[in-house]
Amino acid sequence: MTDKPLVEAPLVEQHWPDFADHVQGLVGQEVEFFLASNETLREHLNETPYGHKLTWLDFTETSDRKWSKKEFLNLFNVINGIAFGDRGIPMPQWVMVDLILMPSAAVIAGLPQQAFAAMVERSTFRFDTDVKEHLRAVQERMRQSGYTGPVPVGGYCAAPSAAPGTWVGWSLWSLMPAVGLGQAAKALALSAYQARKLDGVTQYDNSALKVHTRFGALKILVATVPFHTSPGSFVYESDFTAEIGSHGAAEPTFLLDPFDYERQSAMQKAIEAGRSDFYLLPPGHVPQNGRPFVPILEIPTN
Repeated sequence: MTDKPLVEAPLVEQHWPDFADHVQGLVGQEVEFFLASNETLREHLNETPYGHKLTWLDFTETSDRKWSKKEFLNLFNVINGIAFGDRGIPMPQWVMVDLILMPSAAVIAGLPQQAFAAMVERSTFRFDTDVKEHLRAVQERMRQSGYTGPVPVGGYCAAPSAAPGTWVGWSLWSLMPAVGLGQAAKALALSAYQARKLDGVTQYDNSALKVHTRFGALKILVATVPFHTSPGSFVYESDFTAEIGSHGAAEPTFLLDPFDYERQSAMQKAIEAGRSDFYLLPPGHVPQNGRPFVPILEIPTN
């Protein structure tokens, strides 16, 4: 009799094993993590990232549990729109079906309704008045519909790329940033996908950079994307096959003003000419004169 070979942990877990404790801490605060997709993809997904069993949610199933899966996913879409509303990029319903639930999966964090209501009311320092009013409207919607299930409070979505092992992240949001919910959702999702590399588009002024750089320095593939809806957008890559800690402890070459579009264009010209590589370093934002600046490492290619 021979022992079965051990299954190697996903690369993201090998690089950042301590995230497991962070996830368990959130579970202790009543957060439940769901893996939303469809049955045809289930065998290709890791349902126990960081040793945590995700609650499976197949959007194609017609039978419901004690609460409506359809309404839970509708609420995910509505609250995602509230979270991204200031950037003008709320997610249309068809995008959720065509780009997440059919070809990929989303990790969704949920709170029981009572805990959600308490979070909204006590979090005056996190939410501006408009956001709080929108979330209260969500509570009223639940009361009117009779929905009794959990309420989405964060999530992460990525799409499979044509490059094997590479995923493209495109939606990270959280209503509980102070306790690192976004970081946990992203870590669980990357492990569920068993991603080897992660590409994505974000903005230099986006506070999510603090989460993205928790997974190491970001290589800037494209320094400016004028075609994107949000100004100051760029394309980054996280390479989980690289040596652990690559560039993460380096000192920045310069601090980039998120609204210095000329400097961003100059970076792009240097990339296109093959003169330099650029990395966005942890912690993502550095305060200078009351404003966030982005720590950039420039490495001449010669």
